[in-house]
Amino acid sequence: MSTRILPPDEWSRLNGTLLEGAPDLLNPEIDMVLVVEKEGEIVGCTSFLPRWHIEGLWVSPKHRKMASVGRPLLRGIYQVAEALKAKELVMMTFDPEMAALCARIGRSWEHLDGDHYSIGL
Repeated sequence: MSTRILPPDEWSRLNGTLLEGAPDLLNPEIDMVLVVEKEGEIVGCTSFLPRWHIEGLWVSPKHRKMASVGRPLLRGIYQVAEALKAKELVMMTFDPEMAALCARIGRSWEHLDGDHYSIGL
């Protein structure tokens, strides 16, 4: 068995794995795919995606549904993201109102299924 970084020109080999959509979703300039191969067959893989993760998005309950807080917060998120040259933000929330706000932050958004883990190294 061997482990290596799979170059973007080989990402089409990920068909049949959880990363089979990688050529359409990953940025070959900054994202990486790690594979384990056995006799040339990919038997394991994962991806490394440097993304800005925003946490703690919150508006006081007595100020929710008021543009006076939501709009400047959204403008600030855009300004910081632009300064960071971020193309995408990742956010986790348990609050349905904050999830609705998240849906309005970007030009597009996608709900990510599954569990999230913080892995200390």
